[in-house]
Amino acid sequence: MTQRKAPKGAAITPFAASAALDGEEELVVGLPPATAAAEARAAPPAPAVDLSGRAKAWFAIGPGRSGKTTLLRYLAEVILDGGREAVFAALDPQNRSLTGFLGGVQEPPTNDAAAVAKWLERLLRHLMVHRQSGLLDLGGGDTSLGRLLADVPDLADAMEEAGVSPVAVYTLGPRVDDLASLASFEARGFRPRAVAILLNEGLADPTLPREEAFARVLRHSAFRAAVARGAVPLWMPRLEPSVAAEVEAKRLHFSDARDGQSPEGRQVAPLGPFDRSRVRKWLEAMEAELAPIRTWLP
Repeated sequence: MTQRKAPKGAAITPFAASAALDGEEELVVGLPPATAAAEARAAPPAPAVDLSGRAKAWFAIGPGRSGKTTLLRYLAEVILDGGREAVFAALDPQNRSLTGFLGGVQEPPTNDAAAVAKWLERLLRHLMVHRQSGLLDLGGGDTSLGRLLADVPDLADAMEEAGVSPVAVYTLGPRVDDLASLASFEARGFRPRAVAILLNEGLADPTLPREEAFARVLRHSAFRAAVARGAVPLWMPRLEPSVAAEVEAKRLHFSDARDGQSPEGRQVAPLGPFDRSRVRKWLEAMEAELAPIRTWLP
């Protein structure tokens, strides 16, 4: 009696969306330096620089809806809850919503690019004279910083010598064009010792692994060159959009949202128990993600 052979198993080819990008010509973004491709092939970066004991000036740079203001709101709460002090400034002419969440946020009295650049210079001079920390909310195509760099190309070195460490933080979504600010400012010579690239998972397709969703960004020479020079890539965890929208609409501090509290002096319904749990999970994830640059926080 002849035995029937079991059917031969079909070969399974792993599928990855990013595989479709192999051989694809990358887009030019911003003003990438001519050496970007060579620097992108450099050795892996060293651990994040230690800024313990120094005043820090955070330059938060990113296009609209990239998570920049959310990041600064989170950092401001960490700073204030820790009993520390910093100057908060909103300079993005397209979005100064930070003023709606925090009291005492400084902002220029005009959107005129030249006037804002002068205002920024005075603010930085104040931080340097008093060795004070600051969080600066800048736009993705910020012209005030660009104008200042045109006059003071060694801005980062000048601040370091004055005892204030500049920290450049770029917030990005999965669009390649979001790299334009990083490429442009680095091409202008703004390369502080401390640079972080924050990839916002909340802007990616939730059905894809985050590395797949950000494949074009992660493969781009502008991104790889910055990391090779020492920039620290980080992920901003995803917060359920409906929860994020409710927290924003009610102008809640994240800690109040987590604890089911209403802002003092305002009648606002607290979040429900499930959404409070989501905020708690997000806050814990944020703390873990930012741990590599903990000494960069004011």
